[in-house]
Amino acid sequence: MTVHYSVESLSSLFLSDQFISDKNKYKQTNKQYLSSLITFLNSIENNKQYFRTGVQVKNPKYKNKVYDDTSVIKQLKSSLNKMSGITYEKLSEDICKQLDNKTHLYPLLLQYIFEQSLFHHTYCSYYAHLVDVLHSKYKNDELILSQINNTDNSIKKLNIVESDYASLCEKNKQTDKLIGFSIFITELEVRKIIKGKADKNILSLIDKLSSDSEDELYKCSVCLYNICKVLYKDSDIAEEYKIKLTTIKDSTKIMKVKFKIMDILERK
Repeated sequence: MTVHYSVESLSSLFLSDQFISDKNKYKQTNKQYLSSLITFLNSIENNKQYFRTGVQVKNPKYKNKVYDDTSVIKQLKSSLNKMSGITYEKLSEDICKQLDNKTHLYPLLLQYIFEQSLFHHTYCSYYAHLVDVLHSKYKNDELILSQINNTDNSIKKLNIVESDYASLCEKNKQTDKLIGFSIFITELEVRKIIKGKADKNILSLIDKLSSDSEDELYKCSVCLYNICKVLYKDSDIAEEYKIKLTTIKDSTKIMKVKFKIMDILERK
């Protein structure tokens, strides 16, 4: 027999002891399945075009909602662009409040934050502070890790272009993204939002410094320099890294790579 409920009764139904008890039992019984489902849903790239300014929605049932979302997103993006050493704390709190009744926009905002960090390196600490404020509210580790993986994969996909000049521009753009990503990930780890990423990145970059490609060597050394700058500040880097980098410095014949490694070792 099918049971039907009126719309008005749903609020009290969802708050009833019986419903809450059954829901918790279901969540416990299907814990692994639900976890896999959440991971899959978080891995789906957000459709930013759906919220574009001026979207035309003919169905009056959804019109106000979509237009309202668009307005909020415009405000959120504007706040990101206004961040500075003076404003970032206040703006972070304001952004968090704007999402109080718009929690479905959090994944999209998180994606925007990661995209901003790739090219605006000097603002990475402010963006990381914003993520820290948002994470203390939503506590969605899976979503942050999924965004990290999606961003990492998108950076590694170098677009193939025909001309040498376009290829050079694309490589420089990729380098900028890698540097921004390295700084931002380290800032997140310093704030204990994530863990185990910085050391993994350092070891990976040190291993890549044995590459034969001059472009790859310098790219790795710059990324490594920026990670260490955030992670260690003026302190000495870990001894195991110091030994490996000293060996690479003494053996490399590429001067700009040698000097960058010297900067890392001397904490300049």
